[in-house]
Amino acid sequence: MIEAAGWRKKGVSAMPYALGVLLALFLGGGCASEKPSLVVYSFPLDPAGKAILIQHFDFNPEISTLVNKAAVKDFGELIALDIQRSLKSAGFQHPLVIAPGEQSGGDFLIKGTITRVHGGDLRERRWFESFGPGATEVRATGEVVDLGTSRSVAAFSLVKQSSYTWLDNESAVRENLREIAREIAAILIRAK
Repeated sequence: MIEAAGWRKKGVSAMPYALGVLLALFLGGGCASEKPSLVVYSFPLDPAGKAILIQHFDFNPEISTLVNKAAVKDFGELIALDIQRSLKSAGFQHPLVIAPGEQSGGDFLIKGTITRVHGGDLRERRWFESFGPGATEVRATGEVVDLGTSRSVAAFSLVKQSSYTWLDNESAVRENLREIAREIAAILIRAK
């Protein structure tokens, strides 16, 4: 009560002040935070000058939600091609994309699984922008295998979200997939 009386003397009522504090808490607390990603290195990784194979990631389009399943059916192949593109632009010589079960010679194999594709809600993203509602999400797990020793040298679990985008659901999750591919390629690029 003493503080409220002090505020009244200054010409400020307690109600607008309280509403301002609540609004700040609502806006600050509602912001979407990025989900954590994880990369674990098990053994030393030296991919410089080595042949890199990228296997199509396992992906069942039926697990995807709020997207056209036909639009995401090739995500397993697309992420492999995106990783290949990132590695080529970083100077790796001829990273090769292979289908599951396809035999090919190489030094390292990148393989994985897309575990979640969620399209979110376009209207919520447009109305609430960066506060989290309607966010898209793509998750992938996998590993980098040293084919000479048959052991996993790095494992990853990556998550990408788009809470602020005006793209439709399919385009937004495709952009999430590209971001994950760049992060997977960065595992080898940093070790180069």
